[in-house]
Amino acid sequence: MVGISYDPELADVDNNGYVSAAVSVSTTQVEAKAGATNLAGREGITITNKGPNRVYYGPSGVTSANGDYLEKNQFASLPLGEYVTVYLICATGQSATVIVQELA
Repeated sequence: MVGISYDPELADVDNNGYVSAAVSVSTTQVEAKAGATNLAGREGITITNKGPNRVYYGPSGVTSANGDYLEKNQFASLPLGEYVTVYLICATGQSATVIVQELA
């Protein structure tokens, strides 16, 4: 019987990089990234709202009217490459902290 071996170099897994950072979000859109730039070779990003307010995410120009949102302790995992930027914003007068994790 022939067994199956697992080789991460040949599998569709992220094995080149993993970064995580807390990002402060207020009423001015901010990029969802864990460093000064998007992680090189990024294949996915996870955004977790640590609260206390709703956080909206989307492309440049995101607002509370046109963005998708995360309540406190909710997360979104998006299969996005390094050349796609996600933006975060809170409604007028609100702020929140999110954890952004990027995988390559």
